[in-house]
Amino acid sequence: MTKEKDTLRLTASEEQVMLRLWELGQATVTDLLALYPEPKPAYNTVSTLIRILERKKIVRHKPKGRGYIYTPKISKETYRDELAKHLITKYFDNNTEAVLSYYNKTKTLDDLLK
Repeated sequence: MTKEKDTLRLTASEEQVMLRLWELGQATVTDLLALYPEPKPAYNTVSTLIRILERKKIVRHKPKGRGYIYTPKISKETYRDELAKHLITKYFDNNTEAVLSYYNKTKTLDDLLK
């Protein structure tokens, strides 16, 4: 787990693996690959990312046949909370009212999805 004042941060590629793992609950690398759209990343790429996530203590594994089955050690909700904390701390000077004011005055949340 990387920490910046106790904030969990994942790269975009790591986050994509975690989103798929959270969706499945537990998975092998092959299971994770099945959820990727074409063109799928290489097996070794996903395998490397999952091992990085283990080193960050976000994922754990247990043996399954000749491979491993992976499970998340943190929930999607916990990660979402950490991202929100990071956004508020780094970009709104730890002021939640400033966050609400910014989005109420400048944009709707739907605008973020466009």
